[in-house]
Amino acid sequence: MKYKHAIIFIVLILLIGLTGCFLFPPTNNTAEWTIMIYLDSDNNLESAGIDDINEMEMVGSTTDVNIVVQVDRIPYSVLAANNQGYADDVSNGDWTNTRRYYITQDFDPYLINSQLIGGGLGELNMGDPQTLVDFASWATTNYPANKYLLVIWNHGGGFRSPAYTTKDIAWDDTSGGDKITMPELEDALFAISTQIGKKINIVGMDACLMAMTEVAYQIKDYADILVTSEENEPSDGWPYDTIMGELTGNPLISSEQLAVDIVDKYIFSYPYGNVTQSAIDLSYMDTLSSQLSNLALAIMSDSLTLKSKYIFASVNSQYYGDPDFIDLYDFCNQLLAYSNSPEVKNIALNIQQTLNYAVIKSEYSGGSVSGSKGLSIYFPYIAYHYYYNYTNFSQDTFWDEMLSYLGY
Repeated sequence: MKYKHAIIFIVLILLIGLTGCFLFPPTNNTAEWTIMIYLDSDNNLESAGIDDINEMEMVGSTTDVNIVVQVDRIPYSVLAANNQGYADDVSNGDWTNTRRYYITQDFDPYLINSQLIGGGLGELNMGDPQTLVDFASWATTNYPANKYLLVIWNHGGGFRSPAYTTKDIAWDDTSGGDKITMPELEDALFAISTQIGKKINIVGMDACLMAMTEVAYQIKDYADILVTSEENEPSDGWPYDTIMGELTGNPLISSEQLAVDIVDKYIFSYPYGNVTQSAIDLSYMDTLSSQLSNLALAIMSDSLTLKSKYIFASVNSQYYGDPDFIDLYDFCNQLLAYSNSPEVKNIALNIQQTLNYAVIKSEYSGGSVSGSKGLSIYFPYIAYHYYYNYTNFSQDTFWDEMLSYLGY
Protein backbone atom coordinates (compact mmCIF):
# COMPACT_ATOMS: atom_id res chain seq x y z
CA MET A 1 0.00 0.00 0.00
CA LYS A 2 2.82 2.36 0.72
CA TYR A 3 3.91 2.05 -2.93
CA LYS A 4 0.34 2.85 -4.06
CA HIS A 5 0.31 5.97 -1.89
CA ALA A 6 3.69 7.02 -3.25
CA ILE A 7 2.45 6.61 -6.82
CA ILE A 8 -0.67 8.69 -6.06
CA PHE A 9 1.48 11.39 -4.48
CA ILE A 10 3.78 11.50 -7.52
CA VAL A 11 0.79 11.70 -9.87
CA LEU A 12 -0.63 14.59 -7.85
CA ILE A 13 2.66 16.45 -8.02
CA LEU A 14 2.77 15.97 -11.78
CA LEU A 15 -0.82 17.12 -12.17
CA ILE A 16 -0.11 20.22 -10.10
CA GLY A 17 2.79 21.12 -12.36
CA LEU A 18 0.85 20.42 -15.55
CA THR A 19 -2.29 22.32 -14.56
CA GLY A 20 -0.55 25.47 -13.36
CA CYS A 21 -0.74 24.65 -9.67
CA PHE A 22 -4.47 24.21 -9.14
CA LEU A 23 -4.02 23.76 -5.38
CA PHE A 24 -2.09 27.01 -4.89
CA PRO A 25 -2.43 30.57 -6.24
CA PRO A 26 -0.31 31.43 -9.29
CA THR A 27 3.03 33.01 -8.55
CA ASN A 28 2.98 35.33 -11.58
CA ASN A 29 0.90 38.34 -10.58
CA THR A 30 2.09 40.66 -13.33
CA ALA A 31 -0.72 42.93 -14.51
CA GLU A 32 -1.11 44.39 -17.97
CA TRP A 33 -0.83 47.97 -16.74
CA THR A 34 0.27 49.73 -13.59
CA ILE A 35 -0.81 53.36 -13.37
CA MET A 36 1.44 55.39 -11.06
CA ILE A 37 0.04 58.80 -10.15
CA TYR A 38 2.44 61.16 -8.40
CA LEU A 39 -0.17 63.53 -7.03
CA ASP A 40 1.45 66.61 -5.55
CA SER A 41 -1.39 68.61 -4.02
CA ASP A 42 0.85 70.21 -1.39
CA ASN A 43 -0.23 73.59 -2.77
CA ASN A 44 -3.43 75.40 -3.71
CA LEU A 45 -4.60 72.42 -5.80
CA GLU A 46 -5.37 70.29 -2.75
CA SER A 47 -9.10 70.12 -3.38
CA ALA A 48 -8.61 69.14 -7.02
CA GLY A 49 -6.30 66.34 -5.90
CA ILE A 50 -8.91 64.90 -3.56
CA ASP A 51 -11.50 65.10 -6.34
CA ASP A 52 -9.25 63.25 -8.77
CA ILE A 53 -8.62 60.39 -6.35
CA ASN A 54 -12.37 60.05 -5.97
CA GLU A 55 -12.67 59.97 -9.75
CA MET A 56 -10.17 57.10 -9.86
CA GLU A 57 -12.20 55.26 -7.24
CA MET A 58 -15.25 55.34 -9.50
CA VAL A 59 -13.41 52.65 -11.49
CA GLY A 60 -10.74 51.20 -9.21
CA SER A 61 -8.00 48.66 -9.83
CA THR A 62 -8.58 45.24 -11.38
CA THR A 63 -6.48 42.10 -11.75
CA ASP A 64 -5.23 43.53 -15.05
CA VAL A 65 -4.81 47.18 -14.06
CA ASN A 66 -3.17 48.47 -10.89
CA ILE A 67 -3.86 52.08 -9.95
CA VAL A 68 -1.55 53.42 -7.24
CA VAL A 69 -1.28 56.98 -5.97
CA GLN A 70 1.17 58.90 -3.86
CA VAL A 71 -0.57 62.03 -2.64
CA ASP A 72 0.77 64.92 -0.57
CA ARG A 73 -1.58 67.46 1.04
CA ILE A 74 -0.97 70.88 2.54
CA PRO A 75 -1.61 72.38 6.00
CA TYR A 76 -3.82 75.43 6.26
CA SER A 77 -0.98 77.35 7.89
CA VAL A 78 1.16 77.08 4.75
CA LEU A 79 -1.68 78.15 2.49
CA ALA A 80 -2.45 81.09 4.79
CA ALA A 81 1.20 82.15 4.79
CA ASN A 82 0.99 82.25 0.99
CA ASN A 83 -2.30 84.19 1.13
CA GLN A 84 -4.11 81.15 -0.27
CA GLY A 85 -6.08 80.04 2.75
CA TYR A 86 -9.19 80.02 0.58
CA ALA A 87 -7.84 76.87 -1.13
CA ASP A 88 -7.74 74.75 2.04
CA ASP A 89 -9.57 71.41 1.84
CA VAL A 90 -10.66 69.98 5.19
CA SER A 91 -12.31 66.82 3.84
CA ASN A 92 -11.26 63.23 4.54
CA GLY A 93 -9.94 64.00 8.02
CA ASP A 94 -7.86 66.96 6.81
CA TRP A 95 -4.61 64.99 7.01
CA THR A 96 -1.69 66.98 5.67
CA ASN A 97 1.21 64.59 5.09
CA THR A 98 2.04 62.13 2.31
CA ARG A 99 0.21 58.86 1.70
CA ARG A 100 0.12 55.97 -0.74
CA TYR A 101 -3.10 54.34 -1.86
CA TYR A 102 -3.98 51.26 -3.86
CA ILE A 103 -7.11 52.51 -5.59
CA THR A 104 -10.17 50.33 -5.19
CA GLN A 105 -13.67 50.92 -6.48
CA ASP A 106 -16.33 52.79 -4.56
CA PHE A 107 -18.98 55.24 -5.65
CA ASP A 108 -18.69 57.87 -2.92
CA PRO A 109 -17.63 61.04 -4.80
CA TYR A 110 -16.34 62.77 -1.66
CA LEU A 111 -14.64 60.24 0.63
CA ILE A 112 -11.46 58.34 -0.18
CA ASN A 113 -12.09 54.70 0.74
CA SER A 114 -9.16 53.00 -1.00
CA GLN A 115 -6.57 50.92 0.81
CA LEU A 116 -3.97 53.05 2.59
CA ILE A 117 -0.60 51.36 2.11
CA GLY A 118 1.88 51.51 4.97
CA GLY A 119 -0.11 53.84 7.17
CA GLY A 120 1.35 57.03 5.74
CA LEU A 121 4.83 58.29 4.95
CA GLY A 122 5.09 61.42 7.06
CA GLU A 123 5.75 64.68 5.24
CA LEU A 124 7.69 64.16 2.02
CA ASN A 125 9.03 66.79 -0.34
CA MET A 126 7.29 66.05 -3.64
CA GLY A 127 9.53 68.63 -5.29
CA ASP A 128 12.51 66.37 -4.66
CA PRO A 129 13.17 64.08 -7.66
CA GLN A 130 14.27 61.29 -5.31
CA THR A 131 10.76 61.23 -3.86
CA LEU A 132 9.44 60.53 -7.36
CA VAL A 133 12.05 57.80 -7.88
CA ASP A 134 11.18 56.17 -4.54
CA PHE A 135 7.47 56.13 -5.37
CA ALA A 136 7.98 54.61 -8.81
CA SER A 137 10.43 52.05 -7.43
CA TRP A 138 7.91 51.00 -4.79
CA ALA A 139 5.09 50.85 -7.33
CA THR A 140 6.93 48.83 -9.96
CA THR A 141 8.32 46.42 -7.35
CA ASN A 142 5.02 45.76 -5.62
CA TYR A 143 2.73 46.07 -8.64
CA PRO A 144 4.70 44.79 -11.64
CA ALA A 145 3.10 45.10 -15.05
CA ASN A 146 3.79 44.67 -18.72
CA LYS A 147 3.23 48.39 -19.31
CA TYR A 148 3.49 51.51 -17.15
CA LEU A 149 1.85 54.91 -17.18
CA LEU A 150 3.49 57.45 -14.88
CA VAL A 151 1.44 60.59 -14.27
CA ILE A 152 3.02 63.65 -12.67
CA TRP A 153 0.18 65.74 -11.26
CA ASN A 154 0.69 69.34 -10.19
CA HIS A 155 1.30 72.85 -11.39
CA GLY A 156 3.50 72.95 -14.45
CA GLY A 157 5.26 75.56 -16.49
CA GLY A 158 7.34 74.04 -19.22
CA PHE A 159 11.08 74.22 -18.81
CA ARG A 160 11.62 77.07 -16.40
CA SER A 161 11.03 78.52 -12.98
CA PRO A 162 10.84 81.94 -11.31
CA ALA A 163 9.86 84.19 -14.23
CA TYR A 164 6.21 83.47 -13.55
CA THR A 165 4.82 81.82 -10.44
CA THR A 166 4.45 78.21 -11.52
CA LYS A 167 7.24 76.76 -13.64
CA ASP A 168 8.93 73.38 -13.87
CA ILE A 169 6.64 70.77 -12.27
CA ALA A 170 5.64 69.25 -8.91
CA TRP A 171 5.76 72.29 -6.64
CA ASP A 172 5.66 71.51 -2.92
CA ASP A 173 4.71 74.56 -0.86
CA THR A 174 5.31 72.89 2.53
CA SER A 175 8.90 72.29 1.41
CA GLY A 176 9.53 75.95 0.63
CA GLY A 177 8.23 75.84 -2.90
CA ASP A 178 10.70 73.21 -4.04
CA LYS A 179 9.95 71.74 -7.45
CA ILE A 180 11.29 69.24 -9.96
CA THR A 181 13.32 70.98 -12.65
CA MET A 182 13.66 69.50 -16.12
CA PRO A 183 17.25 68.25 -15.50
CA GLU A 184 16.03 66.70 -12.24
CA LEU A 185 13.09 65.10 -14.03
CA GLU A 186 15.44 63.59 -16.58
CA ASP A 187 17.56 62.11 -13.78
CA ALA A 188 14.48 60.69 -12.07
CA LEU A 189 13.13 59.09 -15.24
CA PHE A 190 16.56 57.63 -15.97
CA ALA A 191 16.51 55.95 -12.54
CA ILE A 192 12.95 54.69 -13.03
CA SER A 193 13.56 53.29 -16.51
CA THR A 194 16.71 51.60 -15.22
CA GLN A 195 14.67 50.04 -12.44
CA ILE A 196 12.12 48.52 -14.83
CA GLY A 197 14.71 47.66 -17.46
CA LYS A 198 13.07 49.59 -20.29
CA LYS A 199 11.57 52.93 -21.20
CA ILE A 200 8.41 53.98 -19.39
CA ASN A 201 5.56 53.36 -21.82
CA ILE A 202 3.78 56.66 -21.18
CA VAL A 203 4.70 59.67 -19.10
CA GLY A 204 1.68 61.86 -18.53
CA MET A 205 1.93 65.34 -17.11
CA ASP A 206 -1.38 66.44 -15.69
CA ALA A 207 -0.06 69.98 -15.46
CA CYS A 208 0.03 73.23 -17.40
CA LEU A 209 2.22 74.09 -20.38
CA MET A 210 4.31 70.92 -20.46
CA ALA A 211 3.81 69.89 -24.12
CA MET A 212 7.03 71.60 -25.13
CA THR A 213 9.70 70.52 -27.57
CA GLU A 214 12.22 71.18 -24.81
CA VAL A 215 10.40 68.97 -22.28
CA ALA A 216 9.90 66.15 -24.79
CA TYR A 217 13.57 66.30 -25.79
CA GLN A 218 14.66 66.22 -22.14
CA ILE A 219 12.91 62.91 -21.43
CA LYS A 220 13.13 61.22 -24.85
CA ASP A 221 15.59 58.53 -23.75
CA TYR A 222 13.47 57.29 -20.86
CA ALA A 223 9.87 57.23 -22.12
CA ASP A 224 8.09 56.17 -25.30
CA ILE A 225 5.19 58.62 -25.26
CA LEU A 226 4.50 61.96 -23.56
CA VAL A 227 0.90 63.05 -22.96
CA THR A 228 0.30 66.59 -21.75
CA SER A 229 -0.96 70.07 -22.65
CA GLU A 230 0.48 73.03 -24.58
CA GLU A 231 -1.95 75.39 -22.81
CA ASN A 232 -2.77 75.91 -19.14
CA GLU A 233 -4.99 73.18 -17.72
CA PRO A 234 -8.17 73.76 -15.71
CA SER A 235 -7.67 72.81 -12.06
CA ASP A 236 -9.80 69.67 -12.54
CA GLY A 237 -7.13 68.24 -14.84
CA TRP A 238 -7.61 64.85 -16.45
CA PRO A 239 -10.98 63.04 -16.21
CA TYR A 240 -9.65 59.98 -14.40
CA ASP A 241 -12.98 58.19 -14.20
CA THR A 242 -13.42 57.95 -17.97
CA ILE A 243 -9.74 57.34 -18.68
CA MET A 244 -9.49 54.52 -16.15
CA GLY A 245 -12.85 53.13 -17.22
CA GLU A 246 -11.61 52.80 -20.78
CA LEU A 247 -8.39 51.15 -19.66
CA THR A 248 -9.90 48.63 -17.26
CA GLY A 249 -12.49 47.73 -19.89
CA ASN A 250 -9.75 47.03 -22.42
CA PRO A 251 -6.53 46.24 -20.51
CA LEU A 252 -4.77 44.84 -23.59
CA ILE A 253 -4.84 48.29 -25.16
CA SER A 254 -1.57 49.49 -26.67
CA SER A 255 0.40 52.39 -25.27
CA GLU A 256 -0.38 54.47 -28.34
CA GLN A 257 -4.12 53.83 -28.14
CA LEU A 258 -4.22 54.64 -24.42
CA ALA A 259 -2.40 57.90 -25.14
CA VAL A 260 -4.98 58.73 -27.81
CA ASP A 261 -7.82 57.91 -25.43
CA ILE A 262 -6.40 60.23 -22.77
CA VAL A 263 -6.28 63.07 -25.30
CA ASP A 264 -9.82 62.42 -26.52
CA LYS A 265 -11.37 62.05 -23.10
CA TYR A 266 -9.60 65.13 -21.76
CA ILE A 267 -10.85 67.33 -24.58
CA PHE A 268 -14.36 65.84 -24.38
CA SER A 269 -14.50 66.71 -20.68
CA TYR A 270 -14.01 70.43 -21.43
CA PRO A 271 -16.58 71.46 -24.06
CA TYR A 272 -16.08 75.09 -23.09
CA GLY A 273 -12.94 77.12 -22.55
CA ASN A 274 -9.57 76.91 -24.23
CA VAL A 275 -7.82 73.62 -23.60
CA THR A 276 -5.27 71.48 -25.43
CA GLN A 277 -3.90 67.97 -25.05
CA SER A 278 -1.49 65.98 -27.15
CA ALA A 279 0.32 62.65 -27.32
CA ILE A 280 3.92 62.75 -28.56
CA ASP A 281 6.00 59.85 -29.90
CA LEU A 282 9.36 60.66 -28.35
CA SER A 283 11.30 58.52 -30.83
CA TYR A 284 11.13 61.45 -33.28
CA MET A 285 12.73 63.98 -30.98
CA ASP A 286 16.30 63.46 -32.19
CA THR A 287 15.22 64.07 -35.78
CA LEU A 288 13.15 67.08 -34.78
CA SER A 289 15.92 68.66 -32.72
CA SER A 290 18.39 68.24 -35.56
CA GLN A 291 15.99 69.94 -37.96
CA LEU A 292 15.38 72.78 -35.51
CA SER A 293 19.11 73.29 -35.07
CA ASN A 294 19.47 73.50 -38.86
CA LEU A 295 16.57 75.95 -38.96
CA ALA A 296 18.32 78.15 -36.42
CA LEU A 297 21.52 78.12 -38.49
CA ALA A 298 19.56 78.95 -41.64
CA ILE A 299 17.87 81.91 -39.95
CA MET A 300 21.21 83.23 -38.69
CA SER A 301 22.73 82.99 -42.17
CA ASP A 302 19.71 84.47 -43.97
CA SER A 303 20.69 87.70 -45.74
CA LEU A 304 17.38 88.00 -47.59
CA THR A 305 15.07 88.51 -44.61
CA LEU A 306 15.07 91.23 -41.98
CA LYS A 307 15.49 89.98 -38.42
CA SER A 308 12.26 91.74 -37.52
CA LYS A 309 10.37 89.44 -39.90
CA TYR A 310 11.34 86.43 -37.78
CA ILE A 311 10.20 88.21 -34.67
CA PHE A 312 6.89 89.01 -36.40
CA ALA A 313 6.60 85.32 -37.29
CA SER A 314 6.89 84.35 -33.64
CA VAL A 315 4.51 87.08 -32.42
CA ASN A 316 1.86 85.96 -34.90
CA SER A 317 2.16 82.29 -33.94
CA GLN A 318 -0.25 80.48 -31.64
CA TYR A 319 0.77 81.25 -28.07
CA TYR A 320 -0.39 80.10 -24.63
CA GLY A 321 -0.80 81.16 -21.01
CA ASP A 322 2.92 81.85 -21.06
CA PRO A 323 3.33 84.02 -24.18
CA ASP A 324 6.93 82.86 -24.56
CA PHE A 325 5.65 79.41 -25.56
CA ILE A 326 4.43 79.20 -29.17
CA ASP A 327 3.12 76.30 -31.23
CA LEU A 328 5.97 74.92 -33.31
CA TYR A 329 3.88 73.83 -36.31
CA ASP A 330 2.17 77.20 -36.47
CA PHE A 331 5.53 78.98 -36.20
CA CYS A 332 6.63 77.06 -39.27
CA ASN A 333 3.47 78.26 -41.03
CA GLN A 334 4.45 81.82 -40.18
CA LEU A 335 7.98 81.27 -41.47
CA LEU A 336 6.54 80.26 -44.82
CA ALA A 337 4.82 83.64 -44.94
CA TYR A 338 7.50 85.92 -43.47
CA SER A 339 10.83 84.47 -44.59
CA ASN A 340 12.41 85.18 -47.96
CA SER A 341 14.89 82.35 -47.59
CA PRO A 342 14.21 79.18 -49.64
CA GLU A 343 16.38 77.22 -47.20
CA VAL A 344 14.41 78.39 -44.16
CA LYS A 345 11.12 77.57 -45.88
CA ASN A 346 12.31 74.13 -46.93
CA ILE A 347 13.46 73.26 -43.41
CA ALA A 348 10.18 74.58 -41.98
CA LEU A 349 8.25 72.22 -44.28
CA ASN A 350 10.47 69.30 -43.20
CA ILE A 351 9.81 70.15 -39.54
CA GLN A 352 6.08 70.11 -40.18
CA GLN A 353 6.40 66.71 -41.84
CA THR A 354 8.27 65.34 -38.82
CA LEU A 355 5.64 66.77 -36.49
CA ASN A 356 2.95 64.97 -38.49
CA TYR A 357 4.64 61.72 -37.50
CA ALA A 358 5.73 62.68 -33.99
CA VAL A 359 2.37 63.98 -32.80
CA ILE A 360 0.27 60.87 -32.37
CA LYS A 361 -2.81 62.90 -31.50
CA SER A 362 -3.43 66.58 -30.82
CA GLU A 363 -6.77 68.11 -29.97
CA TYR A 364 -8.00 71.45 -28.73
CA SER A 365 -11.22 73.07 -27.58
CA GLY A 366 -11.73 76.81 -27.85
CA GLY A 367 -11.08 79.37 -30.53
CA SER A 368 -8.09 81.05 -28.96
CA VAL A 369 -5.99 77.85 -29.19
CA SER A 370 -7.15 76.74 -32.64
CA GLY A 371 -3.59 76.95 -33.99
CA SER A 372 -2.41 74.18 -31.68
CA LYS A 373 -0.76 71.17 -33.29
CA GLY A 374 0.73 69.37 -30.29
CA LEU A 375 4.16 70.79 -29.43
CA SER A 376 5.20 74.27 -28.40
CA ILE A 377 8.67 75.80 -28.35
CA TYR A 378 10.35 78.64 -26.51
CA PHE A 379 10.47 81.97 -28.34
CA PRO A 380 10.65 84.94 -25.95
CA TYR A 381 7.96 87.54 -26.22
CA ILE A 382 10.10 90.18 -24.51
CA ALA A 383 13.35 88.90 -23.02
CA TYR A 384 15.40 85.70 -22.97
CA HIS A 385 15.34 83.80 -19.68
CA TYR A 386 18.67 82.38 -18.51
CA TYR A 387 16.94 79.24 -17.18
CA TYR A 388 16.68 78.03 -20.76
CA ASN A 389 20.41 77.37 -20.79
CA TYR A 390 19.91 74.40 -18.46
CA THR A 391 17.78 72.45 -20.94
CA ASN A 392 19.32 69.69 -23.05
CA PHE A 393 17.66 71.19 -26.11
CA SER A 394 19.44 74.50 -25.59
CA GLN A 395 22.77 72.77 -25.05
CA ASP A 396 22.42 70.39 -28.03
CA THR A 397 21.07 72.81 -30.67
CA PHE A 398 21.66 76.31 -32.01
CA TRP A 399 18.19 77.48 -30.95
CA ASP A 400 19.46 79.69 -28.12
CA GLU A 401 22.15 81.15 -30.38
CA MET A 402 19.46 81.99 -32.92
CA LEU A 403 17.41 83.77 -30.23
CA SER A 404 20.50 85.76 -29.27
CA TYR A 405 21.10 86.62 -32.93
CA LEU A 406 17.57 88.03 -33.15
CA GLY A 407 18.25 90.30 -30.20
CA TYR A 408 16.93 88.38 -27.20
